Amino acid sequence: KFDPDGVDLARFGGPEGEDAGFTHLMAIRAVGDSLLVLDAGSVSVFDLSGQLRSRRALADTIVSDLPRLHPDGQWAGEWIIEETAEKALTHRSADGLEQSRIAAYALNELFPGVEPGGMFFIGPTQARSYVYDFLPDGSLVWAVTDEATVNVRRAGEDETIFSAAWPAVPFPPDEIHSMRERQAGLSPPLFMNVPEKYQLIQDLLVDETGDIWLYVLSLDRKGFLHLSDSGEELGFHVVDADFDLLTARVTAERGRLYFLAGGEDGTRIYVAAQTTKAYPPGPNSVKPDQTQGQVN
Repeated sequence: KFDPDGVDLARFGGPEGEDAGFTHLMAIRAVGDSLLVLDAGSVSVFDLSGQLRSRRALADTIVSDLPRLHPDGQWAGEWIIEETAEKALTHRSADGLEQSRIAAYALNELFPGVEPGGMFFIGPTQARSYVYDFLPDGSLVWAVTDEATVNVRRAGEDETIFSAAWPAVPFPPDEIHSMRERQAGLSPPLFMNVPEKYQLIQDLLVDETGDIWLYVLSLDRKGFLHLSDSGEELGFHVVDADFDLLTARVTAERGRLYFLAGGEDGTRIYVAAQTTKAYPPGPNSVKPDQTQGQVN
């Protein structure tokens, strides 16, 4: 815990096995007067002084983008289920209790040799994933990265609000060859996917007004598709950047979208797009037909 000047005020947690200890911290987020902490094997709720309020053990690894959760603490995440060898999108309460299983697919579709009940480790590649965020009313917006479709889950039911036919960008043949050589050299429990194409939707987020933004990579367009909460197209912001778009994280803050791009020279922040009229445009604000690579 730090003050606004970066002074270390307090610490909590510790190694696995200690009271309130962790195995492998994955995400942390303040929700009201609590801290929601996702560990490799549990989800915990602390008060702001670091006192543990509750902890729920997780049978398998859940990867969640906790910065994108609803103010009431509900969250979603990708769940790697060892028992069934599936990747699922799960919707959870603040204390980690599953509310619904939204979607799932068998990992051996993309990672040949993965078997239910066995131990496996899958490497991060351009394989099918789920991207998601919450609307202000608590409805979950989600998409599968290899499909140009956006869904909203309301009251336990999914509604498709946007769908398009975008041609995917093919993976470079030399990279496919190199990855196949690496794949052939692996043995269980290590598995990797060799993609033929890049994922169409690289990211999804909801801004403070409730509008939806898709970070799109296709042969037709590369940038941000702006949608209303009902799926109406509101515009497109083209991205032409001098950094690796596939490793950059996208976030929204005070009416703008940003890329966070890490490199050997440190982390750089790029203005990606203006999302609302709530804040006056700055010197690096972006018109609807262009995106700057300006370092801020």
